[in-house]
Amino acid sequence: MSQTRQWFADARLFHRHMVVVLGIALLMRLAVAAAFWHSWGWHHGEIPDSWNKLAINLVDSGTFGFDPGQPTITRGPVFPLLEVPLYLVFGEKYAGWCISLLLLDTLTCFLIIVLFRRLWGNVPALLAGLFYAVNLPIVYYTAKISQVTSILPLLAIYIYLFSSWEDTYYCRWRPWVLGLISGAMILDKTVYLPIPIVCSAMLIWSKRRELQRATQLVPVAIYLLVTALVVAPWTARNYVLTGGKLIPVQSLFWELNVQDVLYYNLAKESGLDHPEGATLSYFMEHERQALAVSGASPEYPNYMSHPKWEYARELGYRAVYLKWLRQDPARICRVKVENLWNFWIRSENWHKTLLLMLMQLPFLGAVAGSLILLFRRGQVHRVKFGLLIVLVLWAEHFVVFAWGRFSLDLVPILGLIFGLGATAGAVKQPNEPPSRLVVEAAR
Repeated sequence: MSQTRQWFADARLFHRHMVVVLGIALLMRLAVAAAFWHSWGWHHGEIPDSWNKLAINLVDSGTFGFDPGQPTITRGPVFPLLEVPLYLVFGEKYAGWCISLLLLDTLTCFLIIVLFRRLWGNVPALLAGLFYAVNLPIVYYTAKISQVTSILPLLAIYIYLFSSWEDTYYCRWRPWVLGLISGAMILDKTVYLPIPIVCSAMLIWSKRRELQRATQLVPVAIYLLVTALVVAPWTARNYVLTGGKLIPVQSLFWELNVQDVLYYNLAKESGLDHPEGATLSYFMEHERQALAVSGASPEYPNYMSHPKWEYARELGYRAVYLKWLRQDPARICRVKVENLWNFWIRSENWHKTLLLMLMQLPFLGAVAGSLILLFRRGQVHRVKFGLLIVLVLWAEHFVVFAWGRFSLDLVPILGLIFGLGATAGAVKQPNEPPSRLVVEAAR
């Protein structure tokens, strides 16, 4: 017990353990990159979702698009902007991109430990960092040069700032910084659009006894306003490019819904035990057929701008999906129900899904056990904002399209739940206030 207490009180001991965790994170990332060195697609210029082309064209032609002179409204700007300095330094030698992003991901592990320590204590922060450090799916997708790497540090900062905002509600700078972080998260991934609203609602609810006047809601109003102002320029850019269509960040909603059904159809037709690349080929073939039937051009026509064609294609996907919904609503319901677990484990084929399942289940099992402990100890309120983000993202992908790699955004939050749950019953931290549930029960 005395040694455990040292973890809370001795800063030097904490820093030693932090160095160990960061060392594990770095070695894990370099080992995975080396172990699969010859199999990385970027040796042949193959980057998932062609994110590299956005950065290359932005530098070479000043166009945010997959081809020079053809802007796109199907991607947000944050990850390509992160890739721009990588292109300027390394050109199209993607090994340098890979190693740089792995180092950035190690920095994310550092942020998790340092920030979470300030609010939740030494041991939970170290355990959260360790949880993140050894998460193989995170390492794998980072090494592939994937968008997930850019959202993770933003989410770690956001969950710390918003959780601590509850205790420092009238802090002058926090709403402004939170607004900047929230806006950047939305510009990185559209799925974060509801997060500022639902988290603000939870904050107001948790402080409902204190907030008696409308003027006391000014910090929340500032936060939401700054978030909107960060996103607004990109929305205005999309509005101009499409000739007056409101697209906050990107236009992929209906296309993803169509792909959700196509994945289900593929599994029913031939199972998921097929070679790599077969899923993408199936998607492309059947998307072309569906668009042609709906009247939308599968190929970019010369008589309209590229963004207007992308928007027309999105309308085509909407028509196709709504037709499928009317024809067979039971099938759509089955697709969406399967998304409840597909969000955590689904990948391109059965082999990759099985691998992801084997990697994910130990982590998810540890988180589930930790969450049960937090409930039993009356401490679940300590992670309520994190849980809210988990539920919102899970629900959004349940409705639209679920893929195992989408759940990786939540690893910093899952690590926090694991860290708090693992220490909930072990030792009481010095000067730790009694839980809110205990206080209310005492009243």
